[in-house]
Amino acid sequence: MGYTLLLVAPMTPDSLNVWTQITEAFPPDLPSQPVTTCDCDECRDARANLGRLRWNEVLPPAIDKHFGSLPLLTDDAFRALLPAYLFQPLRNLSGENKFLEWTLYALCAAHDGNDETTARDTDTRLRTRVAAFTEAQRAAVRTFLILASAAPGLKNHRDAIAHALSVLWT
Repeated sequence: MGYTLLLVAPMTPDSLNVWTQITEAFPPDLPSQPVTTCDCDECRDARANLGRLRWNEVLPPAIDKHFGSLPLLTDDAFRALLPAYLFQPLRNLSGENKFLEWTLYALCAAHDGNDETTARDTDTRLRTRVAAFTEAQRAAVRTFLILASAAPGLKNHRDAIAHALSVLWT
C-alpha cells in the first residue's frame, strides 16, 4: 500500500502541503529490529503491531491503538515510523486531537519551565534521537510544528513548540 492511499479524510491545503513535505523527506524504510527494547506489555504490543512495517504500511487503526507509543520506540524506529504518527494530527489540527497532543509530547520534550534538570535531560535525549534525521526530515518536522503552533486550542503547547523549534529541530 502506498502512502497516497492513506489519505482517507480530507486535509486542509496547509496540512496537505506539510504532508507532501513529510512524504518527500521520509523514505518508507523498514525500521531496524526490535522497534522497542522494553519488555512491558505496551512495548511488546507495539513490536507486534508496528515492528515489521514501513511508515506507509501502518494503517490508521494501528496508530489509533498506539497513539502514545511514539516515545517508546527506538531512535531508528522513531525516525522510520514518525510519518505514520504525523498523518493523524494533520487530519485535524485542534486541541481536542489526542494524536496531536501525544505527538507534540514526543517531538517537543518536556518544557514546562519548572524543572531545569528534567528539561535538560529530555532535550539531550531528543537531540540524540534527532541526530540521525536528515536536514529534509528535520525541515519537515519543523514545518509540522509551525503549522501545529497555529492550531486552535493548543495554547498550552505553544511554549514547548517554540522551545523545540529553537533548540531541538534546528
